[in-house]
Amino acid sequence: MQKWIGTWGASPAAPVHFVPLDIMAAPAPVQGTIRHRLRVSAGGSRLRLRLSNETGDRPLLIGGASVGLAGEAAAVKTGTLNRVSFGGRSDIAIIAGAAAVSDPVDIAVSNLSELVVSVYLPLPFVASPSEGVHQAALASGRDAVLEEAWRDAVPLAVRPIVTAISVAPAGPTRVIVTLGDSVTDGGAVNAKDGRAWTDILAARLEARADAAAFSVVNAGIGGNRLVGQLIGPPALVRLDRDVFSTPGLTDLIVLEGINDIGVGGRTIEGITYPMIAFDELVAAYSQIIERAHERGVMVIGGTLLPFRDAFFFSEEKEGTRQSINAWIRSADAFDGVIDFDAVVRNPGDPSALRPEFDTGDHLHPNHAAYRAMGQAVDLRLFEH
Repeated sequence: MQKWIGTWGASPAAPVHFVPLDIMAAPAPVQGTIRHRLRVSAGGSRLRLRLSNETGDRPLLIGGASVGLAGEAAAVKTGTLNRVSFGGRSDIAIIAGAAAVSDPVDIAVSNLSELVVSVYLPLPFVASPSEGVHQAALASGRDAVLEEAWRDAVPLAVRPIVTAISVAPAGPTRVIVTLGDSVTDGGAVNAKDGRAWTDILAARLEARADAAAFSVVNAGIGGNRLVGQLIGPPALVRLDRDVFSTPGLTDLIVLEGINDIGVGGRTIEGITYPMIAFDELVAAYSQIIERAHERGVMVIGGTLLPFRDAFFFSEEKEGTRQSINAWIRSADAFDGVIDFDAVVRNPGDPSALRPEFDTGDHLHPNHAAYRAMGQAVDLRLFEH
């Protein structure tokens, strides 16, 4: 039996002051208790939290932390709140560039259930902004980790300081990590109103009639790239941190590259990004595949979504996207393929999203598109 498996994730990404389309606010220091409502994939009898200071440049003091089953809004279900410890202590200083894994917490967690995780920050901390997919609340200036209900919760749009949750499963479980950008992270989806395609996939796998158990861990970062810096380390850089460190990892889905193509030729915050060549993208995918295969991990490639009329579209870039998608479909480099492009493209113009799937920026899929994408994944890809 596997001792621990990954069941939830939110990859660390450094705070940024500029993002195209102004979809993020500039980061601001917070102090007090941050509370996150997080939906796990696979359940278990115990869990551990992973807190991150991997993007920090100074120690991060954690004054306390707790976890419990989610109640209404930011409340914890009565009787389920547990203090989290680190080496037997309730507080910990995480050095810059490091992460901290908690002691095991004895709490029964069901498949697809929601948890509330609270982290007390006694000193001001600049958290990374979120596009809205992560629900958070702030109890300003005080330690509220052991309060079940908050009456003064202030909504907060930040990425979680807790970046991974592991559980002790009841039996063998396949662990699927999804590596990507905003289309995987959740993009324009608000966590209160809808789910990303990864959540739809997790629900479909959990509903299967057979006895096989699965976990889906999201390693998407909005604005991320395969080989270049934009938001968060490039995928090639963060593979070890965000993918291969996931306990029990068996499968990897890669849906990334549109930002590499899109930012080419554009100047952002004084940096002019060069156009990326087809061969550079193929080399990046090939390295991800090789590094996963040497660990016995199966790799599934996702085709890149259409983006006509998005802020960084051009006909030359569309040609690169089409060439990459053709390679993903036909090169037999991946162990399997999910043709997301075919699911969401406009039949009348394959370079554009279907109108009913467009959030309005012509780049990010909406709730209906995410449902279609999650439903389109052939579950037989994981029968090995």
